[in-house]
Amino acid sequence: MKNETDKVIDKVLSGMDWDVIFEVNNCFKHGIGDGVSVIPGVKRKSFADGVTKNDLRNELKSLLKYVIVNNIAELVYGYWMIFWNNPIWTEEYLDEIRDEMSADGEDLMGDIILDPTLEVIYSPQRMYIIANNIKAQTEVENTDSHALDKMLNKALDDEKFELAAKIRDVINLQKDQK
Repeated sequence: MKNETDKVIDKVLSGMDWDVIFEVNNCFKHGIGDGVSVIPGVKRKSFADGVTKNDLRNELKSLLKYVIVNNIAELVYGYWMIFWNNPIWTEEYLDEIRDEMSADGEDLMGDIILDPTLEVIYSPQRMYIIANNIKAQTEVENTDSHALDKMLNKALDDEKFELAAKIRDVINLQKDQK
């Protein structure tokens, strides 16, 4: 597995456009090791200390080794997003499907060979926003009074006059508070 891992990492590293990554990194003045957790092999280096292409490459190489060796499906570290799909996980799922299909007497799947997939995204700038909205107080009051009116009508229709009287009292209290 180690040899396969090194091949996958080398393919990713050779496929990256390091000139563009370096220029963008300089434009945003990012350092190395800007993630929130400590990853073995990633050494912190501020932009002021002079970040090189080799520093960026070594950072990614350390992150890739960490992800693959520890079988981490997703890692967001600093400006890198890494998605790893280990074929062993998919093989286990396919084995379950093969077992179900062989119980039916059919072998439609055949021998499928899965290769590992590794996706790397360099994203120097991201934004994540959650907009939590609070209902206006008038909306809540309208909803409450509407619900009470429905309850009152239902109680009257079911001829539950004691319950209807209590609900009417609550409605009157609510009107008095306004």
